[in-house]
Amino acid sequence: MFSDFDFLIIPILAMLLLLGGAAGIVALALRSRGGGGDPGIGTTRRIFLYGLAFAALITAASGLALLTGALLTAVSGDVIAGEGTSALAFGIAAGGVGFAVWAVLWRAAQRSVERHPAEAGALGRKAYVYLVLGAAAITVAFSLTLFIGDLLDARHSPGLGDLAVPLVWAGVWAFHWRIESAEGQRSEAAATARRIYVYTLSIYGLILLAAGTAILGGSLLNAGYHTAFNGDNSPDGLPEAWSFFIVGMALWGTHWLWLARGDASGIRQAVLYVLGVFGGTAAATGALSTLLVIFTRWPLDPERGRSALDHFDPVPEAFAVLLVTAAVAAYHRRTALAEADAAPGEGIRAQRAYRYLSAAIGLGTLWVSLTLLIAVAVGLAVPSAQGSFIGERWWGLPLSIGVTLLVVGAALWGWHWPRLLGAARADADERTSLSRRAYLFTVFGVSVAAGLISLITLLYGFLEAALNNDLSTQVLDGGKWALGVVVTAAAVSVYHWLVLREDAAAAPPAEEQPSRPPAPPKRVTALVSAEGMGLVDALERALGTTIERRIRADAAGAPPLSDDEAAAMAERIREAPGEEVVLVVDDDGVRIVPL
Repeated sequence: MFSDFDFLIIPILAMLLLLGGAAGIVALALRSRGGGGDPGIGTTRRIFLYGLAFAALITAASGLALLTGALLTAVSGDVIAGEGTSALAFGIAAGGVGFAVWAVLWRAAQRSVERHPAEAGALGRKAYVYLVLGAAAITVAFSLTLFIGDLLDARHSPGLGDLAVPLVWAGVWAFHWRIESAEGQRSEAAATARRIYVYTLSIYGLILLAAGTAILGGSLLNAGYHTAFNGDNSPDGLPEAWSFFIVGMALWGTHWLWLARGDASGIRQAVLYVLGVFGGTAAATGALSTLLVIFTRWPLDPERGRSALDHFDPVPEAFAVLLVTAAVAAYHRRTALAEADAAPGEGIRAQRAYRYLSAAIGLGTLWVSLTLLIAVAVGLAVPSAQGSFIGERWWGLPLSIGVTLLVVGAALWGWHWPRLLGAARADADERTSLSRRAYLFTVFGVSVAAGLISLITLLYGFLEAALNNDLSTQVLDGGKWALGVVVTAAAVSVYHWLVLREDAAAAPPAEEQPSRPPAPPKRVTALVSAEGMGLVDALERALGTTIERRIRADAAGAPPLSDDEAAAMAERIREAPGEEVVLVVDDDGVRIVPL
């Protein structure tokens, strides 16, 4: 079950997480730019300074890693030759130049902090620090997984030079972490940037830990399975599994259990529910479905020449994935509920969010199963529409998958949704909760969009065949999947539309505010010099009435007046007591004198 792709996906996920964290910090920086004047060196100069420093640091660290690797190789007694000399030359060049440029830029950044103490809390500086910390931590983690894997694998013997990358980047991380700890977070934006870094690395650590545990458990269970039935005990993937487990535990424990402790932010809640509970439950549902498909396919579609031992070979690894992902979901759910209990009302909202997320997973699983079963039914009813279904018993595999997903989805959705429906009918707060409204509107919107797109696809295939005089039952071959989506989307959208109407009908009527009789129009007179005629015109437009003007003989002047200020002043005139108001306009402003 586990292949080379399973090990390749880890660094890909690391890059995606790093890019996602960087995008979050950049978006935060862009959003915070509209908050008043910049007390430091300015946003443009800051982006230029720290952007170049980041690029120079990457170059310097890469060169120093090559140089350190060559030195460690020489210390271990190996001869540096061939490609090693080229790496040494490039390491000296890139490391020396990159470090010199970074040192100059960093010194300039430190001088800006000395001149402008507020610069230490600037989001641009924080973005640089946390991006460096993220890149360094992920690089150290990935390189250590390779080193530990080779160290534990008897077929490989890693040299001291393989430690160069983690050593150099660990030094980069330690230096910048010292800067981060000394400066702290002096604004909410800086604290958010820190949270993005901490939780990005926590997620990566959890992925490594879960993957290592699943691969380790699957390999051991698979070895026991083969030992029990054919005496072959040869677990695969143990070195890589142990490396993922060790590095993942260190990374996740450091960031989640230590750096993120005591945090109660929205980002933490998103990690707990969206990635922990929802992601873990979805992965566990997939693993459970895989197991059931394996067992149901055997009687429905036994492959000729394939023994039961080979057919059920993926079961131990799928079972290990099920246990690990279910444990991830259970841990995050328990943590979310425990943290929610510390605040009044949060426990109810946490439980509600978990149930709606689980119901969404069940409904999605049901959707896929119904779409597949409808396609199978079309293939059985119209043999020429079998299409991608091949083989003598072509219906065995798709039918086993469809039935399995139907059972899993119905069980998950059927367990949570009736309880949510009953709670909404018994409690008005439950009916108007954010989790319920988000679930209903999201499901309804997605089902309508999917149904319309699939209906267009279905009609397109039918009309194209009709116009080309090629209309036959084979048109159903290309349209059976779209037909399945249309039928399923119609059922889902109609049902959830009825639920939305029920919620709307059960909502209490809005209290009608008694209408206030309009106040009689005031007579307004302005004592104004010639310079203030524009101001009086603006007030007339805001009031919707004519202002009598008495021109002053002195050059009293008039203040500038924006449209918003004119509207606010018009409201003050309306609320002034009496039936007449005199406006005294001069350079000092507009004085309202009620009569």
